Amino acid sequence: MTGLTGSANAAASHREECYACRRPKKNCLCGSAKPFATRTRFVILMHDKEAHKQRTGTARLARMCLKNSELLVGTDFSRNERVNALIKDPAYVPFVLYPGPEALNFKTLGPAAFPAGKTLLVFVIDGTWRGAQRILKKSHNVRALPRLSFWGNYVSQFKIKKQPLAHCVSTIEAVYYLCCEGEAAGYERLDSGHEVLMAVFKELVDAQLGYQAGRRRRREENGARA
Repeated sequence: MTGLTGSANAAASHREECYACRRPKKNCLCGSAKPFATRTRFVILMHDKEAHKQRTGTARLARMCLKNSELLVGTDFSRNERVNALIKDPAYVPFVLYPGPEALNFKTLGPAAFPAGKTLLVFVIDGTWRGAQRILKKSHNVRALPRLSFWGNYVSQFKIKKQPLAHCVSTIEAVYYLCCEGEAAGYERLDSGHEVLMAVFKELVDAQLGYQAGRRRRREENGARA
């Protein structure tokens, strides 16, 4: 049996995937995702389609940066044993990070929201805007939780994707802004550890923009030679 040619070898190498960040090994970002500790417990609920088809998503990178976090995949978490166990755990004060007229934030919550010994538990929904709505609609247990949002107005820096609404941000940005506001409110003490979230996010965006620019140049060169 003959071996792979040089070009086939290169193509195979380019397609090899990192099983942690789900990016091509050539562009793996795991080394940039430096874990930091938070007082808040983050649970990322990733939509099935996001888990299986998305290679430029930010949820896995957020999970890798957050020591006190976990990631669960699905669409309907109503009967998910882990989710229900966390919601019922008396050690936590659970919220779902989701905008809305009744959503609270660190300013409106105040210190009384977190009695001594209680930890803030935040479910972060990851998916397209429509996918996130489906998760919330199907997952009655998560939908029943009080909503947590931001007091600030933020614009997404996810330049490689168009956001459906002005207030929509990526998962990693949402976690970052919540960490910022948690620290400003005195709930978190992060010592700039959370800045790694935006650093690895920027690295992802820059890498993808470079890849897209390379593809455009190749198309233009091919068109000029035709």
